[in-house]
Amino acid sequence: MKTTQEKKRAAAFQKCKLKAINEISICFHPECKEKSINSHILQKNGILSTLIKDGHVMQMGIDPFKTEIHYFNRIGIKNAFSFNCFCNSHDTDLFKEIETKEIDFSNYKHLILFTLRTIYNEKFRKQVNVRMRELLIAKHSNLFDIDFLNIQNEGENLGLSDIEKTENLIWKDINEGSESFVFETREIKRIELCLTGFYNYETTRELETYRKKNGKDKEDVIDIFINVFPYNDKTTIILGYKKTHESDVKSYVNTLIKESEKRFLRQLTNLLMFRCETWVMSENLYRKRVKKCESYFGMAANYSNQNNNERKFFIINLFEDNFCEQMKRWKKNVG
Repeated sequence: MKTTQEKKRAAAFQKCKLKAINEISICFHPECKEKSINSHILQKNGILSTLIKDGHVMQMGIDPFKTEIHYFNRIGIKNAFSFNCFCNSHDTDLFKEIETKEIDFSNYKHLILFTLRTIYNEKFRKQVNVRMRELLIAKHSNLFDIDFLNIQNEGENLGLSDIEKTENLIWKDINEGSESFVFETREIKRIELCLTGFYNYETTRELETYRKKNGKDKEDVIDIFINVFPYNDKTTIILGYKKTHESDVKSYVNTLIKESEKRFLRQLTNLLMFRCETWVMSENLYRKRVKKCESYFGMAANYSNQNNNERKFFIINLFEDNFCEQMKRWKKNVG
């Protein structure tokens, strides 16, 4: 049973988070000040709609005040995979090519538009976190560790600075027709899951080594951008990175693109479990693969927070019948 103090903390957290979300209400287009609307990271029609049952999908949530911090939630399609990003005009016009026509996965403009929404979703999440902590510090300093909240915001603001560099490159490409990124795509059998996000190629250990050697954080962290979604009767994967990082990550990305389908699905499972948070699945996939071993996802998230070698690979495959047995072995091996 929660103590009175824990209830107060939970209520303050939720209230400040909701206020932070509502305060972020201006279109993210660099030349626009109109009010933003709730838009989907991946389009509802033709992509998210293929996962829907009775208007809902399954999404993993995080609540630090629940007994099980990580949990799966049945969420309506209006709110799933969505955030306040663009005004109605820019949300409609900017993405018209990939939302009203057949997507051309050899077309650079189409691929960069997917990447734009991917980074803006992360920008929105970080802005919400920063503002929420500012509100907690200002209004509920008696309930929280203020020093810890400030340290967390320092990290979020560094991340926002990195995102700003990336979004500037993307807008340059959109406006001037330049190509600052490299994209690779592949198709696999259809899986009832959508993922969008990006992650550091460098491991925590490598970044810490750089910091100790140079006395500062690495300024040009290498990001891998990924989108995975059903399209027509297949699932499409888009992987991207900045051209300036090509010599560092080309072989890594090419390996993922050329892997056997079975091994790629293992790689994808590792990303879902340990590196990427923004994904949804159909209720059918949830019931078949996740429901009976849901607790392992929270364990994986906890392991990820302590792991300093994120490229470590585990033989687990969410899309195989014995996934739960695989996760039991994983738990035994990692202690």
